[in-house]
Amino acid sequence: MRVTLFVLVALTAGAFIRGGAGAPAVEAEMRNVDLHLTPEIGLHIRSLRGRFVPEGPRQAPYLDDPRSYSVTVDRGEVAVDLASLNALMSRALVGHSNVRSMEISIDENGQLRQKGTLKKGVPLPFDVKASVSATPDGRLRIHSESVKGFGIPVNPLLKTFGVTMDDLLTVEPGRGVTVDGNDVVLDPASLLPPPAMHGRITAVRVEKDALVQVFGAGAQQPLSPPATSKNYIYWRGGQLSFGKLTMTETDLELIDEDPRDAFDFSVDRWNEQLVAGYSKITAERGLKSHMPDYNDLPRQKAQVPLSGSSRKGAR
Repeated sequence: MRVTLFVLVALTAGAFIRGGAGAPAVEAEMRNVDLHLTPEIGLHIRSLRGRFVPEGPRQAPYLDDPRSYSVTVDRGEVAVDLASLNALMSRALVGHSNVRSMEISIDENGQLRQKGTLKKGVPLPFDVKASVSATPDGRLRIHSESVKGFGIPVNPLLKTFGVTMDDLLTVEPGRGVTVDGNDVVLDPASLLPPPAMHGRITAVRVEKDALVQVFGAGAQQPLSPPATSKNYIYWRGGQLSFGKLTMTETDLELIDEDPRDAFDFSVDRWNEQLVAGYSKITAERGLKSHMPDYNDLPRQKAQVPLSGSSRKGAR
């Protein structure tokens, strides 16, 4: 009898654990959002359709902890401005490679220009012009078109001695940067600070002051029922936690209080925006939360607006 009881308890516990692990992801949609991942790194979400997936010990994404969830991007368009791109590359390389300094800009021909210093026995200044494309597996490939060292072209010299970029540049594993011949390949899933973002990049282009990534293909299917605002972050279905609350069959829309410009949103400090705004319960028991832009909060030291978006005073 005791053995039978033990078996029943074990089977019941196993079913409970499997049920939690198989919980549905939370569907997500964003439009015209300046997403601050850190004070220095931000993404301009022009559009995004995907899912929030729990990570670690939590059974549901907890919005107050960016490490408790990841974002799977099915379709969308995301811009990274030059300030954020430089901060990302410095975060990935400085102290984790033989690159001592690097600055990225965009030249008049729409090519990425990378200037800096790497150490290969002695400090070696470099100036690389590169094109950018999507790899078949959905990462970013930066292809070196011309390389200068000490201010002079070194492409012919490198070819003569059979030297490629991977002979010169060394990067620690897991930093989101790998070297493939004369190309540098970037993996945004490893490159970005939390929350991790996963998705297949199908196209990329360089604009005046930003690198624009396109995820997925085909028309983006909106959530149903559709969002009620112009600039928003919208979650539907599954289980989602924030603060001391947990929503089941999630129906939560964060609404930009000032739709004249992008919705400025801080991943780490969004609760301050929530407190400064107001919320309404819908007839379907969903929640619509109207929030001011993060940069508009009183007594908040303003962050530098993302240049990939249209902010007040920039028009």
